[in-house]
Amino acid sequence: MREIFEDKRKKRINNYILISQVLFFLLLGVLVLRVTEFSYEDVFVKMPTVVIMALLLGFVPLLQQINVKHSTANQMLHFAVISIYLFIAGYLLTKESGNIFKVIMLMPVVITALEYGIKESIAAGFLSTVTLFTVAYYENFTDIDGDILLSAVILLLAWLIGNMVETEKAIRSELEKLATHDSLTNIYNHRSFHYLLEQELMKAKQTNTRVSLLLIDIDYFKFYNDTYGHQKGDEVLKKIAGVLLEVIKERGYCARYGGAKFAVILPDGGAKTAKILGETIRERIETTRFPGEEVLPKGKLTVSVGIAEFPGNADSKERLIQNADEALYKAKFISKNRVETYYSVFDELSLSLKDNEKELFNSIRTLTMVINAKDRYTYGHSLRVMDMAKKLAAKLELDEKIIKDITYGALLHDIGKIEISREILNKPARLSEEEWKILKQHPQWGADIIRPLESIKGARRIILHHHENFDGSGYPHGLAGEAIPIGARIMRIIDSFDAICSNRPYKRVLSQQQAIRELEKYSGTYYDPEILELFKEMILKSRD
Repeated sequence: MREIFEDKRKKRINNYILISQVLFFLLLGVLVLRVTEFSYEDVFVKMPTVVIMALLLGFVPLLQQINVKHSTANQMLHFAVISIYLFIAGYLLTKESGNIFKVIMLMPVVITALEYGIKESIAAGFLSTVTLFTVAYYENFTDIDGDILLSAVILLLAWLIGNMVETEKAIRSELEKLATHDSLTNIYNHRSFHYLLEQELMKAKQTNTRVSLLLIDIDYFKFYNDTYGHQKGDEVLKKIAGVLLEVIKERGYCARYGGAKFAVILPDGGAKTAKILGETIRERIETTRFPGEEVLPKGKLTVSVGIAEFPGNADSKERLIQNADEALYKAKFISKNRVETYYSVFDELSLSLKDNEKELFNSIRTLTMVINAKDRYTYGHSLRVMDMAKKLAAKLELDEKIIKDITYGALLHDIGKIEISREILNKPARLSEEEWKILKQHPQWGADIIRPLESIKGARRIILHHHENFDGSGYPHGLAGEAIPIGARIMRIIDSFDAICSNRPYKRVLSQQQAIRELEKYSGTYYDPEILELFKEMILKSRD
């Protein structure tokens, strides 16, 4: 990012250099006219010298515009041009008596000081002084006092302008760092992150390359902060920023995204490369010693990482950040200390829809994002339920069409919660009778939302009946036994199981074995006993 600001500065300074060169060119032009005296017999002989001078003066500003990667080569070229200029200027001065035109010896000093700084400007001043005394030698030192005074002025000017440029660079560098870097961790700040990501995505579009984004969040950081205080927490943030810089090096950009969250932009890198990098970061932090980490749940400080790729997972900056954040949330929800690459089941499922249904499906997808913002549990819960429902449906050897309906139904079974307020969804206490009546309407609302999607009409019945009980005591229609669609019976078991095993504001979390025992209490009343037995086998087998 500093290079971008430096380019802007260089363009402005080059404008100043160009103006000064034009002025010196005018002075040199006057000198050429004085030397040539425009006699017709000499004009054709001396004109090449005038042309060379014009080309040389035009080449110097052009040189400033060339972005030479190697600064040493750039300086050598710069001083070569200056040497040629001083040689020609010195030659012309030997043909002209008087000191007024010796002021053109200042030009190399001014240009070099503006471009490089103190050391180079002193060197240019020295070259100008040598040229000046060479001219004085050819003039038999007729005005040595004036030449000494002018040499002193040239060197003083070189020192003054050079130091002013160095000071300006130092101040500008410090201000740029304050504006672009996080004051605590000394890596890029949130504002710079967005700017850099926009720039890299723009380059990726032009060059048809990929950009990956890694979002990194410290696990249990709030607990650590509450235990040891914010000063110790700040030390952890600084240490993790240092680890990120060591791992990333020149491959990308590190930024503090906010709070305990960091971001890494990986230009020209796909999701596979980003995942390897993410695992390296995770392992490095896991093995790094942090003071007091033994109080954390796993006895060590860890991070979770979410990854998304442009253009594979997203077509814009906002979508890329959102998808990386979803992957991060999944990593934290599953187990923490984990790296997750973004995967959207919506993208996969939309392939089977008719063209005229995809726009509505995208709207439904947006609704799930709204639910996610209102109640993050619901979205993570739907993905987990979908995964378990597909496995259980396969274990039951159901038809592929039914498995597809179950997949859609599981993913969208809570879509009706879009109609329910955030206060009810996240209420820490038990719901009142009125609130419970509202919540019980979400299966009907969800079924109504997806009614226009004919391609997944089988999922509608699953959504509508996923809270029916096997004994007929459920809602909304009080269906019982095999009158309840098999997909809804599967959903009733898995929906309850995941709710029991998950953090809710109003529920105590149980282990998987405890959850199974809890479900068995209601076998034949809430749950289909045969399906429950198969589900139990599936869960217990997955634990072995």
